[in-house]
Amino acid sequence: MAITTKTPWTADELKRLPATHRYEIDEGELVIMSPSGRRHARIVIEIARRLANFVHDHHLGEVDGGELGIYLQRAPQTLRGADIAHFSTERVKRLGDTTGFVDVPPDLVVEVHLPDEYDMQRKVEQYLRAGVRAVWVVDPDEGTLTRHGAGEPARTWRTPDDGVEEPLLPGFTCRLAELLGRD
Repeated sequence: MAITTKTPWTADELKRLPATHRYEIDEGELVIMSPSGRRHARIVIEIARRLANFVHDHHLGEVDGGELGIYLQRAPQTLRGADIAHFSTERVKRLGDTTGFVDVPPDLVVEVHLPDEYDMQRKVEQYLRAGVRAVWVVDPDEGTLTRHGAGEPARTWRTPDDGVEEPLLPGFTCRLAELLGRD
């Protein structure tokens, strides 16, 4: 279950909080989420592995994971934790060698939806407004992956044998079942 607060928060204040939960900031409101479970973690790892291998083999930038903190808006602050983020080579150059949260929007964000996830559609809209080019929302319960792109209609893959493609990664294709760890 996600909980929000009404007191304005900043990313610097997150450092004081215990590591027992996951945190995001939504236009100044602290969002507290429970840790993810094993199924979520396994799907994130599987998708990240496949994307990272493809991106590495084709010299297309970098793939980061682990709830990477991304500033989507500075005032009031919006800081989201992406399950997986792909940065093109061009955007990697803009990142520099940061050890903290990033100011550069990824090209692709992947969010694996949890039953208690805080307003996923709002999150998708915030990512796209901030300059993320595409957002994948994976719903393990439904067995679907929906791609949202700026100014494009959403596309949903529903059957295990559907070949998921990503235009930002020319040549990438993978069966939905493989991404969901069901093979």
